[in-house]
Amino acid sequence: MGRSRVSIHLLGEPREEADACLQGLLSQGFAADRMLPQDIAAAAKTDILVVTGQYRPLSHTPASLSKLVGARRDRTILFLSGMAPDHFSVFERAGFSFINVTTDETVKSLVGLIAQVDPHAVYSASKAAAMRASMSNKIAHSVVDLFTRLRANPVAPALEDSRRQQRAMSELIGKSPMSVWIDLIQNYHDGTAQHCSLVSGYTLAFARALGAGERQSGRLFDAAFFHDVGKAMIPLDILDKPGRLDPDEWEIMQRHVIHSYDILSRDEDTSGEIARVARDHHEYLDGTGYPNGIKGRQIDDITRIITICDIFAALTEKRAYKPPKPFDEAYSILMSMAGTKLDPDLVRLFEKVVAECVGGRRPVASAA
Repeated sequence: MGRSRVSIHLLGEPREEADACLQGLLSQGFAADRMLPQDIAAAAKTDILVVTGQYRPLSHTPASLSKLVGARRDRTILFLSGMAPDHFSVFERAGFSFINVTTDETVKSLVGLIAQVDPHAVYSASKAAAMRASMSNKIAHSVVDLFTRLRANPVAPALEDSRRQQRAMSELIGKSPMSVWIDLIQNYHDGTAQHCSLVSGYTLAFARALGAGERQSGRLFDAAFFHDVGKAMIPLDILDKPGRLDPDEWEIMQRHVIHSYDILSRDEDTSGEIARVARDHHEYLDGTGYPNGIKGRQIDDITRIITICDIFAALTEKRAYKPPKPFDEAYSILMSMAGTKLDPDLVRLFEKVVAECVGGRRPVASAA
């Protein structure tokens, strides 16, 4: 029987520094979280504690930290910035064996200390990271394959394409925090694969936040996965242009929603709701969207949901011509559109998805 997974628990302030360590560890496959001091007793004996943040001589004393971690000193790492060299020996005499004694405060340095505490934890993390990357690449290749087939022969894709992708995406999200799988997907070199995967993933998370059942979640995922199939009909030099589209190019790009509707309408499995969402997901409540300028109650709930996920994905995805916007900033933009272009109630509920992306914190924009 194999060893159980070792978890890394981060203790420390300021929160930003601990969060940076946390995201770095998660991205490298570690099972990691932030822990409050009162919860230390609940950690498994094999887990590793990491005290992070700025070294504060008055509170970070050998006595106080010994009291904090108790008998776990042999599985505790002191990863404190600003600790003077003459303090290292004081903590070592108090039983702390793993201290960052260098000025290197990167996650790489932290992983090196974890390897000293428990090499198996690093091995397990590398396996988990490799598995997630493999799953991520498989999802990307599926999307690329779909669009390659559509370019060659624009017939309606089989609904099973979406079902396979939903199973794979659900498994990937189940193995990773939201921020981790977003990082994985943002490394796709194909912009369409990146965008469709992000929209599909955000939609799955939103369905969960809305309390949707299996059937409703499936409907939402189908609509998300197929929402941009018409881009297979748009010239690659427009899709991949590294700058702003000129008016003529933008007019061609806008046609992708009509192409999507035409392609999806060719099969009875995708000809109804899925085709309609693909046509209407750029429409806005105030009538300023395209292709038909419909507004208000003419836009159904499932389309309103996909529109929010589509915009958030476009804002947070990494492209050759733009960096991803931070999740909080992207949500602020959604909030600025709420009530005029986007459904305000759904935008407020989408905050739950954004909170998952930023490690469980409520986005700053929620105060608006």
